[in-house]
Amino acid sequence: MKHRLWFGLLCIFALAVSANAADWSIQRFEGREYVSLESIASFYGFPKPPAVELTDHPQPPIAPVATGPATATPVAPASKSDEPSAISGAEPPPAVAASKTITLDSGSSQLEVTVGLREMQINGVKQWLAFPVLWHDGQVFISRLDLSKLIEPHLRPEMIPGLQGFTTVVLDPGHGGHDRGAVSKFGFEKDFALDVALRARPLLEKAGYKVVMTRSTDVFIPLEQRPAVANHIANSIFISIHFNSSNSNADARGFEIYSMAPRGAPATNDAHASERDLREEPGNTLDLPSGALAGSVFHALLGQVPMVDRGIKNARFAVLRLSTVPAVLVECGFVSNNAESTLISSSAWRAHVAEAIVDGVENYRTLAEKKSRPKVIADYRRTAVSGGSVR
Repeated sequence: MKHRLWFGLLCIFALAVSANAADWSIQRFEGREYVSLESIASFYGFPKPPAVELTDHPQPPIAPVATGPATATPVAPASKSDEPSAISGAEPPPAVAASKTITLDSGSSQLEVTVGLREMQINGVKQWLAFPVLWHDGQVFISRLDLSKLIEPHLRPEMIPGLQGFTTVVLDPGHGGHDRGAVSKFGFEKDFALDVALRARPLLEKAGYKVVMTRSTDVFIPLEQRPAVANHIANSIFISIHFNSSNSNADARGFEIYSMAPRGAPATNDAHASERDLREEPGNTLDLPSGALAGSVFHALLGQVPMVDRGIKNARFAVLRLSTVPAVLVECGFVSNNAESTLISSSAWRAHVAEAIVDGVENYRTLAEKKSRPKVIADYRRTAVSGGSVR
C-alpha cells in the first residue's frame, strides 16, 4: 500500500513537470526522451537560450528516434563497491569534450549547462546529471529523467511530493573498529568522521532534535545495519559522514554529497547505464526528498566552508540503497590531499564542518515544514559578508 501511494505521488509530480507538455520540444535520442533547453528555459522563466552551433568542437552525430520504445544497449557493468571511501578522485567521464556552455539567469534562479557533459550548475552549485547534455540541429537537449528527478527538484524543491517534518536525526559516522577507512599522516577517516558527528550532536539537540548515532565509539557496524537504525525511527532523516581519498589523484580535493540514484539512472561515478539501474531499491521510495536533503546540506557546507565544489551526486551505496527515510552521504574532503588533510586534522575546522551540516539540516526542515525555498549558497555568503547568523 505504501509503495502504491508513493507511486501515485510520483506520477502526480511527473504530471506537474509535464504541464503544458504540448509546448515542450521533446525528442528521442538512442531510445531516451530528451527535452530542449529552450522548453526548460520557458517553463522556469529563464531567458531564451541562444542558438548553439558546434563548428569548432562538433559532437559525434546522434541519430534521433521519432517514435517507438526505448531500445536496449549493451553497457558496462556497474561498480559493485558499497564503500564510499573507495571512490576515485577522478570525476565521472563526460561523453564528449566540453564544447559550449550556456548560462541562464532568471533573477531568482541560475542554470548553467555544457554540451557533452554530465554536469550542470544550479543556483551556483554543481549538480551531476544521469546523462550527458546533447546537441542536435542547433538546439541543446537534457534528458527527461534528469529534468524530472534532478533539475525540477532543485529549482522548485517546495513542489517535491512527500516532504515531511522530522524530529530525529540519525548520524552515521563512517567505518569504525577494524575498518579504519581512508588513512592520512594525521590519522584515520573513522576517527575524523566520529569527531564531526559528536560535534554535530549537541548542536542538533540544542535546535530541538532527538539525535541517534549508529556508533558513538570506535566500533564496527555492518553497512546494512546503519540505515536500519533510521528505518525503525518515525519522522527521522539519515546523514552518513565520511572523508574521501584517492589512490590515483593526489590533487583531488573538495566536498561532495551523495543521495540515492533515481531508478533508470546510472550512478554518478559509473560511465554507463546498466541493467542494475532499472532495479527498484528501497531507497528509491524517497529519492526526491533525499535529493532535497542533499541540496540543503551541500549549499550550507559550501556557503560556510571554503572548499572545492565536487557536486551533488547520486549513488547506490548500501546506506542509501537500503534507507527508507531521507538519506545522504557527505564526503567532507580528501585525506589523500596534503592541504586538505592538514585542514581535516584541525579540531576547529571539523567543528566548523559540523556546524555547517547542522545548518543544512535546519535548511531542510524549513523546506519540509514550511514548503518554502531553502537557502542557497549565495544566501549563506551574503549572510557571512553582512556578519549575520545563518541560523
